[in-house]
Amino acid sequence: MMISTITSKRHDFDGSSVPGSSFKELSLSSVKVKSPMKTIRNRRWLVAVVGLLASTALIVTVGSVVILFAIHPSTTTSNTTCFTAPSPQPSNAWFSVGNMSTPRYLHASTFISQDNGILITGGLDGTAGLASTERYIPSTGCFRMSSGMSSVRYYHSADAMTSLSSWVVIAGGLTSATISSTADLYDPITETIITINLAFPVYAHSSTKLNEWQLVLIGGVTTTGYVSTGEVLRVGSPSAFISALNTVPVGIVWHTATQLYNNSYLALIVGGTDGSSYYSTVSLYQGTSDTFISLAPAVLLSTPRAYHTATYLSYPINQVLIAGGLSNSVTVLNTFALFDINNIKFVTITATMVTSRYFHTATLLPNGKILVIGGANAVVLSSCELIDPANNFISTSVASLNIARYRHTATLISSSGNGTVLICGGVTFSSVVINSCEIYIA
Repeated sequence: MMISTITSKRHDFDGSSVPGSSFKELSLSSVKVKSPMKTIRNRRWLVAVVGLLASTALIVTVGSVVILFAIHPSTTTSNTTCFTAPSPQPSNAWFSVGNMSTPRYLHASTFISQDNGILITGGLDGTAGLASTERYIPSTGCFRMSSGMSSVRYYHSADAMTSLSSWVVIAGGLTSATISSTADLYDPITETIITINLAFPVYAHSSTKLNEWQLVLIGGVTTTGYVSTGEVLRVGSPSAFISALNTVPVGIVWHTATQLYNNSYLALIVGGTDGSSYYSTVSLYQGTSDTFISLAPAVLLSTPRAYHTATYLSYPINQVLIAGGLSNSVTVLNTFALFDINNIKFVTITATMVTSRYFHTATLLPNGKILVIGGANAVVLSSCELIDPANNFISTSVASLNIARYRHTATLISSSGNGTVLICGGVTFSSVVINSCEIYIA
């Protein structure tokens, strides 16, 4: 097993400094929460149709639902081109595209099916939290600003829901001074936002779609400490978040929660930390009953992990590959763990990554391979590798990033068909937060 020992300072949610400034990320003891708005669970939504004048911003409140209308740069056109793919198109190559308008990390990135673009939301710029959003336009390789969120958000989640016409659910997070108790529903067509309540305030959680009508937030931090339960959004009339009915064994952050697909309505929750201990626990979340099922003590990771990745591999493989992460506060892993869904247990895997890493990303490509990007160990990494599940999970080095980074986002541009991945932002050398983005062509 290859390991690396961290000697550089990690930037975590536990009170360490934000890169590039004297701004302090909030410790749990310093976080306060605003009084939550009345739940809309039993309310019907009233749809308001409002005409907009140019250069106008308008907020309409209907009960406890806030609708934000804003004029944004999408109303104008631009002939600017920031990136044109070479012809003939290469493979295994990284290309720089247009920069985001501001440096970001702890942001979220979501594929928008309507125009095959990418929505970037919130984050920290190294000085302060961000409420801004922007969209990547594949036809030009540029970014443009979009409607701002209802508040600053970082350590949040953002998921597109097909049953909501692919609206993006931007949930929870920190708002600089409080833990958010709301979610913004972003309409990718009109770029308007509706704000609804969470069941309870949360940040640093995981988010997983169990199906196109059900989204679950698991773990994280709330006003009383680390969260050992979840809250689920059911799309309907009304659409509302409710709390799960039980808990996982411990309150956790930096775990993974992975949808098991094939209409199973299950998510696999692996590892995590509470800021001091690292866990080997494994649980399932069952969407049909809103309950957690602990698999301990029969099923445990062989090595505790946090800050790892988890990738579901569909039939006929039907397994989840866990990669890298930390096993304690200083030991970075290059090992895998392989969870077999048919047998509900971990199975033997001898392959490893080329490089130990955490705070990396892992993206499943259309060809069935997994692209592992960047991250950190004792240094910030530009290296990438490609894992081949069809060849005993052998991992090989591929083209490196132009700019080393960790805590970035990586999003598959689904319409590409050739395995195009967009990465954005993150932290590079000297703890500098960056606004650069790159495209990988497989």
